[in-house]
Amino acid sequence: MAEGKTKITWITCPECGAKIGIVVSLGKEVEAVKGLTLEEVKGRLTEAGVDVGLLEFEEDEESIYVRPRQFLGDLWGRYNDAMKAIGGVWVREGRESRWVVSKRASQTLSR
Repeated sequence: MAEGKTKITWITCPECGAKIGIVVSLGKEVEAVKGLTLEEVKGRLTEAGVDVGLLEFEEDEESIYVRPRQFLGDLWGRYNDAMKAIGGVWVREGRESRWVVSKRASQTLSR
């Protein structure tokens, strides 16, 4: 089907035999959405007023891990809000506690 075209597919109801039209319409093709990079995470945190010098960053193929270098105390709430805004989730594991940000694209990652 070409862009902007509509196609009707007819099926028959197995219970009553009525014909049902299913309309398939294609709009513009959407560009592939890329996930976040480590540099983008640092940039967004800096824009939010977070001192990235107080954080350690690690990454693997699927996620970016952000750990506080020290106890954040009263700053933790502001840092947590900034991390949530970019899709970060706090994982509480004592001294190994960290935020995890998925590299996969998500609507919650929009600015």
